[in-house]
Amino acid sequence: MRLIQYCNVGNIVGGTAACAWSVTRALPDFEHVVLFRSQPTLETRQAFEHCKIAFVPHLTSEILMSWRADVLILHNISPANVFWGHEKKNLPVRGLQYIHSTGGSRAGAARMVCCSESLKEQLGHPSIEVLTQGVPVAVSGSTCRREQKRFVVGRICTPVDRKWPTELLSFYDRLVKIHPQIDWAFVGCPKSLEQSLREVCCGRAVFHRAEFNARKLLRDWHVLLYHHPSLTESFGRTVAEAMRCGCVPVVDDKGGFREQIIPGAGYLCGNVEEFSAALEELLIPERWISHSQNCQSHADEHFSLRSFRQRLLSQLICL
Repeated sequence: MRLIQYCNVGNIVGGTAACAWSVTRALPDFEHVVLFRSQPTLETRQAFEHCKIAFVPHLTSEILMSWRADVLILHNISPANVFWGHEKKNLPVRGLQYIHSTGGSRAGAARMVCCSESLKEQLGHPSIEVLTQGVPVAVSGSTCRREQKRFVVGRICTPVDRKWPTELLSFYDRLVKIHPQIDWAFVGCPKSLEQSLREVCCGRAVFHRAEFNARKLLRDWHVLLYHHPSLTESFGRTVAEAMRCGCVPVVDDKGGFREQIIPGAGYLCGNVEEFSAALEELLIPERWISHSQNCQSHADEHFSLRSFRQRLLSQLICL
């Protein structure tokens, strides 16, 4: 069966393309074609080298039919991007719209799904069903946590300014001063903020370029910490990846994170004091080991590619 996916962006780092990648890995028995509305980056092309890919700014009837699709999955695609617009009856193949964020209308499809209960509530459409993403197990990093003398707390986020607000400087300033035994790591920090954040961390921070394989660093970190004072994440893909390899998430108490974190497997925090208290608890080796094991067990059950395959197939069967 030939499955075509149409993504709103051609960047696998921080975009819907990462979910499209999981679809291809969860359904290895399908023939995959992935189309992108923006020119796919080199890293994206490399990640999808097992698929046929193409740059398609607007999906016309001729282009769709030329690929001879059996099933079509849209990722955050608006009516203006496709020839049938809102009218799902004019779509000549079985189609599913996978919504990953709020904002704007979506092209018509036989089924509409979104990535979390939190997003479903924001969208306000009872007919939309929830389809939780699956993620891979991060490949082993260069070191092992057991060999490290220092406790490492990291942050991975899309390298855009709105995901790295200047308010993070005062937030990390508080945590760094309270926890001198912690080292800090950042993936995707914009250059405009890096030097100030480096100074705040008193020389105890390392910075890495944002890339799809940066998730391997989760094998080396004890904690994935995510805080943003104003943005709410619909689904924490990086949180799911962290949990799958035993890296404990300590994150904002809002959005999709609330559906991912369970008692004893990570922490939901509402202010800097709660973030600090969570880190203080995890500095106790026995407490960190317990959370790490629970995270891995929970994520393997709910966020693995195998479980995602079953959820995805149940949606495709209904088309």
